[in-house]
Amino acid sequence: MPAISVANPKGGAGKTTLTFVLACELARSGGSVAVIDADPNAIIAGWARKRTEQGKALPFEIIASPKESELIGMIDRLTPAHDFVLIDLEGTASRMTSRALARSHLVLIPFNLSPIDAELAANAVALIQEEAEALGRNIPFRLVRSRDNAAIETKTAKRIVAAITDAELPLLPARLVERAAYRDIFDFAATLDELSDGETSGLTAARRNAFEVAQAVVQAVQQETNR
Repeated sequence: MPAISVANPKGGAGKTTLTFVLACELARSGGSVAVIDADPNAIIAGWARKRTEQGKALPFEIIASPKESELIGMIDRLTPAHDFVLIDLEGTASRMTSRALARSHLVLIPFNLSPIDAELAANAVALIQEEAEALGRNIPFRLVRSRDNAAIETKTAKRIVAAITDAELPLLPARLVERAAYRDIFDFAATLDELSDGETSGLTAARRNAFEVAQAVVQAVQQETNR
């Protein structure tokens, strides 16, 4: 089953949030999911630890802080046993990132709609293309608009999206919108389904957004598998 890496050389691009929301939604839909938390900040692993201390079950498997030398073998063991394996990578180009890309069926590159973030996302695309050249195979990827404003499409955002289209780079049709619920899942060690309207605003919209993003990722995987 597919291994999906989430990569961007810039911190704050929304890698961990995208990985986590995607894992929760895929698991909620009945998929067997494993998350490899290879980000030094280990936010997803911290969520799991806090949840375990509260006596709550984990909705998906989490492997924290893998050793660089173990990563390829770990991915190879997990993919046959799970419907999806998600890898939250560190924010720099490294051998860990290179090894994850080598085993990825799809790479998601979240980015914020600012010129600096768009430039760094382009660096991530270049890294993927270099790795693909070294391997002698294509590594499919999708750029993902992350931490998007739900209400306003700025002129800057329109220019960046137009530039991506002109460059013929694949952009995921669904975007991850900035939502309070995506912060609260970490604060409360909860899933979106476990949060309530009394403690989180915009919960219905966040759940709908998570579903749309997960569906778009699944469709991207299917598109690449059928090529």
